[in-house]
Amino acid sequence: MAVVGTDRGARPDFEAYAAARRPDLVRLAVLLGHPAGHAAVLADRALVRAQRSWRRLREEHDPDAGLRDLLLEERRAALAAGEAWWRSPWAEEQPSLPASLRADLDRVPVDARARLAWAALGRSDVDLLDATDPGLLASVTTAVPGLPVPPPTGAVPPRRRGPVLRVAALVAAVVMVGGLVTVLQPDPPTSDPSTTEPALGPVAITALDSSEPVSWYADGRIRIKEVGQAEVSGVVALADVFGYVVYVHEEGDVVRLGPDGERVLLGRAEPGAGLVAAEPAQQVAWVAEDGRTLEVADVLEVEVVARLETVLPGDEDALEDASAEVPRLVRFAAPELVFVDAAGEHQWHTRTGSVSTVVSEPEQGDLVDVVGVTQLRQVGRESIQVRQLLGTPVVRLGEGGEISPLQRFVLTRSGEGGTGVRVFAVGSGEEVDSGVTRDDVVLDARFVSPARITFLLADRAAVPGASEAGRSSATGPLEIRTCEVRAAGCVIHWEGGGLADSGAVLAR
Repeated sequence: MAVVGTDRGARPDFEAYAAARRPDLVRLAVLLGHPAGHAAVLADRALVRAQRSWRRLREEHDPDAGLRDLLLEERRAALAAGEAWWRSPWAEEQPSLPASLRADLDRVPVDARARLAWAALGRSDVDLLDATDPGLLASVTTAVPGLPVPPPTGAVPPRRRGPVLRVAALVAAVVMVGGLVTVLQPDPPTSDPSTTEPALGPVAITALDSSEPVSWYADGRIRIKEVGQAEVSGVVALADVFGYVVYVHEEGDVVRLGPDGERVLLGRAEPGAGLVAAEPAQQVAWVAEDGRTLEVADVLEVEVVARLETVLPGDEDALEDASAEVPRLVRFAAPELVFVDAAGEHQWHTRTGSVSTVVSEPEQGDLVDVVGVTQLRQVGRESIQVRQLLGTPVVRLGEGGEISPLQRFVLTRSGEGGTGVRVFAVGSGEEVDSGVTRDDVVLDARFVSPARITFLLADRAAVPGASEAGRSSATGPLEIRTCEVRAAGCVIHWEGGGLADSGAVLAR
């Protein structure tokens, strides 16, 4: 069979794999209770996603298990989008399962039912199943040869996007809500514990007496605020969510780490795209491993509650000058997630599915952050612009940065290699004291209140090179410091040395 929907990364070995697995993938969906027509749609969507991430899938210990999980994700996405497979166009189909078998299977949770069906199809080891009724397994195995397998449908994972509008700025888009919103999907479904991701192995938590206002990572250790320390390596992004930390591993796992050391897999991400959190809503968002799809998860319920497919360079909706390889997450103030992709700047209402799209003019620069009516934009290699709905934009030297809560200040990177930080007042553009000096190397910094910044610092002599911002070294100390903007009063929460050369990040 030929998988349609994307021609990027197609490989002959995938085509052979897809042709061999599609019949059983359809049968799996039938055994989950779907009419044959809708089962074929789900299977074809899952295969398109498998093709997009074929390199990773092929290298997994059990690619068939990964394929099964993709179908389960497409099933959840169909639920989130309100697809009613018991209505048209599948309403006239004959029942795909015998009534007695369906009744028995309906008593089994979805994830256990999927594992049972996959084993009955010969795609996984029966010995790996939890306690399972041998009679039910035998009944499913007997029913497999008679299950219908419709031909390929050409279905692809649906793209749920709103209209593209050209306005002066994203702030205007937020104000002009009435003309921009197109409802794309209903409220996300409630959590189904049977569809949660499996737990990872726990890690030991060492209790520590510390006062840091945020969690942080360095040298293979996560410091959980008000809890303690866990030995975890390869962390590239971190977020605090009500006593938990959520981290992205360098290999793409998105993991929830609890105060007791329990770890649960939330999903898979493009590691370099970062992580954003909306702590009051107990949610985090990331770019999925396909480099295109945005995913939002409820951290407490361990459930992906919303997905959105974005535009990449070369797509029909992409701008001519689009260059970003993956979408960029800007700010998550649930339920609104602001992001940038090849079609422009967007505000996605993750609960209703509506998307407001803004194509900004090139001279406005790249959107870095937005809080309320204040935007931070990069207007040159070393220049930032602070824009508000009313007033004259202010341009200052800097690279990247963040707007404080209540829109009072902006921090931005400065100095050789971006190892310093400068802070400016919103509106006037006045530079104010940040609490760090030229001798400090800022590995990371973030606002923890409207006028307080927490810094992750290293000694300049300890950094291997001038452009090594974001790295810590075995030769010098590391320090966590919180400073009051303007007052320059600082508190040192922690300092220590002997850190290996590694990435160092604060929780967002």
